[in-house]
Amino acid sequence: MPFDGLVLHSVTRELQTLLTGGRIERVYQPGALEVILVIRKNREKYRLLLSAAADAARVHITEADRRNPEKTPFFCSTLRRHLEGGRITAVTQPGLERILHLTVTGTDEVGRPVTYLLVAEIMGKHSNIILVAAEENKIIDAAKRYTHAVSRYREVLPGQPYIPPPPPGKADPLRVTEEEFFAALSTQGPETGVAQAIQRLYQGLGLFSAREVVCRAELPPDLTVGECGLYEYRRLYASLTELVFSVANGTATPALVFQNGTPVEFAPFDPRQSAGNRTHGPMNEVLDRFHQARTRAAAFTAQRRRLEQWVGREINRLHRKSESVAAVLNDPDPERYRLYGELLTANLYRLKPGEKEAILENFYLPDAPRVSIPLDPALTPAQNAQLYFKKHAKARAARQHAAREKERLDEELAYLATVATAIEQATGLEDLQEVAVELAEQGYLGTSRTSTKKEQKDRPQPLKIMATGGLTIFVGKNNRQNDYVTFRLAGPDDVWLHARGVPGAHVILKTGTQEPSPAALAEAGALAAYFSQARHAGSVPVDWTRRANVQRPKGARPGFVTYTGEKTLYADPAAAAALLRQRYGSATLSCTLED
Repeated sequence: MPFDGLVLHSVTRELQTLLTGGRIERVYQPGALEVILVIRKNREKYRLLLSAAADAARVHITEADRRNPEKTPFFCSTLRRHLEGGRITAVTQPGLERILHLTVTGTDEVGRPVTYLLVAEIMGKHSNIILVAAEENKIIDAAKRYTHAVSRYREVLPGQPYIPPPPPGKADPLRVTEEEFFAALSTQGPETGVAQAIQRLYQGLGLFSAREVVCRAELPPDLTVGECGLYEYRRLYASLTELVFSVANGTATPALVFQNGTPVEFAPFDPRQSAGNRTHGPMNEVLDRFHQARTRAAAFTAQRRRLEQWVGREINRLHRKSESVAAVLNDPDPERYRLYGELLTANLYRLKPGEKEAILENFYLPDAPRVSIPLDPALTPAQNAQLYFKKHAKARAARQHAAREKERLDEELAYLATVATAIEQATGLEDLQEVAVELAEQGYLGTSRTSTKKEQKDRPQPLKIMATGGLTIFVGKNNRQNDYVTFRLAGPDDVWLHARGVPGAHVILKTGTQEPSPAALAEAGALAAYFSQARHAGSVPVDWTRRANVQRPKGARPGFVTYTGEKTLYADPAAAAALLRQRYGSATLSCTLED
């Protein structure tokens, strides 16, 4: 839901308890429109995030550790100069508006007491963070400055008086009577949706909250004003007052709604209109979890797109180069050059200097067909023969080089195919970061663009699943994880699995010296099929052998191994998908075995 006045009211109530009396120790500005205040109170440290970003304007306590720019922004320096060391004496919200006032008392440069007002205006693209000298009501600075050329209503510039945003002209839902509610709603057009009308008429309610009013009144969500009678009006009024007062009094329970494990909605109440699992907690915690997940999802999408584009470009470049190499390997000219040289040498007595062409019999073929051989008239016949021998030698050397280059290109393309599969099947930002670190280690990407030294040293995080019978399965979702599970986590007698002939995961079934059960082996095989390039196939051949039979060739790229003594099972990737969805559920996985 949007960050409306009810959300801010719930946040404000919590901040009043947590921050009032706290001391501002440090101010950071990790983004152009984001400020973090580090506040200490009663040996507890809080990080208050204020964001004026158009798509994520908000205020709440956060646990996120944001990276700060190398150069301190000017607005951050201003906030540090005036706020650090000050104490928060009040946290207030005017009515149910999306405005938060943080009152801070401190001292100026000469030690005189002074009061500042840090104003967070949470209004979509018009959001702002403004520092005000409270006694004079003068703006010290703002995250976004603008003049009357941008807004005829007010200027936001240092030295100008602080003027609050224009009032929205909405009624306070905490004070409205039943008669006033009926009258106000009836003024809306008959085709107007009730939720839209409530959102338009009353402070603090975004469209999501207004729809919740209709939902709790047990009325159709698309109900219009023209369809309402006295019964609907009374139900809507009772629902509105109950919802707003529960948030205002702190009796409502903030909720975070999940669908498929992803947070999709937050609210200062438990939203009845939203389907999905949910967790409850303080409003600040709910907001922080929602936006951290949203930030991670955006970072995941951006990182995946960047890596996919880079790997795609590199694969296309290698394919073009491979085509050029193949043209050299398939070129018949090298043998023709040798033939020309031999025929000229055998017929030197017949040739005269200055000729441009020699037509000679090819005595290597049964019918001795005639062959036209171009000559350089500036050279003697013997020199022309030697020229063709040199061309043959040069072309043969080029073909030998091309053969070696073809082998190298095929190896590199095979490696990048494993990387592309890892990117496609990555499930979290950590998986993509490991891929980026691997590419940096292989010399493809610069570390400054992909990861820090700490990330390069971080231990890979393979998937860990409990198999039937209590055995543990480890799944490497990229080449770094593949090397880790195969050569660090697996013992020599554990079972190693891999989809045959396609890029994919190294899977380890921790069996020790015992024989794997058919059920556990089937599950491990299904996971190897699922985390491979053949994920969408119906039946995938999966090789398995003891880990002792798996070797990494000297100088091989990450994830490349050779193995012996393998057997093959056929597994259905869909069975692994069901297993993952059920989180170790009882889905029956079947496979057929062959030596």
